[in-house]
Amino acid sequence: MTYRKLSELVHLVDIKNTDCKVTRVIGVSITKNFIPSVANLNGVDLTKYNLIKKNQFACKLMSVGRDLQLPIDLYKEDDLALISSAYYVFEVKDENEILPDYLNMWFRRKETDRWVGYISGGDVRGGISWDMFLEMDVNAPSIEKQREIVAQYQAVENKINVNEQICEKLEATAQTLYKQWFVDFEFPVPSATNLELVEGYKSSGGAMVFNQELEMEIPEGWEVDSFTKLCRIGGGGTPKTDVPEYWISGDVPFYSPGDKNENFYTIRTEKSITEIGLKKCSSKLYPVNTTFVTARGATTGGLTLAGIPMAMNQTCYAILSVIDKPIFTFHQTKSIIESIKSQAVGATFEAVVTKNFEESRIITPDYQTIEIFEKKVKHLFDQILNINFQNQKLTQLQSLLLSRLATLEG
Repeated sequence: MTYRKLSELVHLVDIKNTDCKVTRVIGVSITKNFIPSVANLNGVDLTKYNLIKKNQFACKLMSVGRDLQLPIDLYKEDDLALISSAYYVFEVKDENEILPDYLNMWFRRKETDRWVGYISGGDVRGGISWDMFLEMDVNAPSIEKQREIVAQYQAVENKINVNEQICEKLEATAQTLYKQWFVDFEFPVPSATNLELVEGYKSSGGAMVFNQELEMEIPEGWEVDSFTKLCRIGGGGTPKTDVPEYWISGDVPFYSPGDKNENFYTIRTEKSITEIGLKKCSSKLYPVNTTFVTARGATTGGLTLAGIPMAMNQTCYAILSVIDKPIFTFHQTKSIIESIKSQAVGATFEAVVTKNFEESRIITPDYQTIEIFEKKVKHLFDQILNINFQNQKLTQLQSLLLSRLATLEG
């Protein structure tokens, strides 16, 4: 093994946006990814921002001890971007000694996060200095070995990205179908002249009736009801955190808003509770395809589907279909959530209450149309769920590859 100090491998880059030609501002998330800046940039002097270019790193060292994670990423785009001077921008000195992609893998190790958390112990805010950061030890085997493991890691990463793109297309298809059927009222009906052809209900002259409550026409036979006519709302709860038997060796997944996935499904949770803990809290074990809605806090209104049976904490609501059509219920919840969020109340944080759901009025189709939609869309959701499980295994493989870095030889 060939360990080197980070100071031997990288050097700081400090180039300001003096001519102000670059205007796109980015930051780095705690999950080690570049993201668009969320700061209000009105009136901000962008000449004081740092330029970052392809194959340069950006990291923030101010609160790594508090967060126990190092916000850092390798910039891979061809176009220049700007980043706040709160970040350090640096690059490798010699790519014949260490590959930027290999070093980026090193920074993504859990051991790296633990290391920066440990050495920040003396700082009140949990930060470390640039000089302290440069004291990090890095295993730098031969370039050939580095290329080999980088290629393995990137092959897995590419497969994950392809899977995510497939999920996005499946999600878009499901959303489009829901809008077409239940917003535009173009759900399929047999053609009057040829039963083998299928036409949209409204455009083919399907009977519409005026609804005074909504002040619009809806398909004949459909109704306007409370959102809770077709679903029931469940609550969550957290067992006492100071009782070990509620948490130690727990195998019941315990959902909180931070577990929400990028797409529809959540298939793993950061915490688990025991069966005893489940009995001692006000939550229950909710089934697959239960819709979870964040009820308060910064992520109020966030939606996810339980990809596995799981309990949840008290900051969420569980929306369950009383007609056993959970995918339709998810889409109905999604269709009203923005309106509910606008009603969220609270002195400090936004909060959604059960009354918001009970008072929400929604178009209720006939049962047969709901049933056909559920069958048509469920196979899309089954594919999304299966892909999530694939990506979970691929992510575990990535973690295994990262864990090998410390022992690579050659």
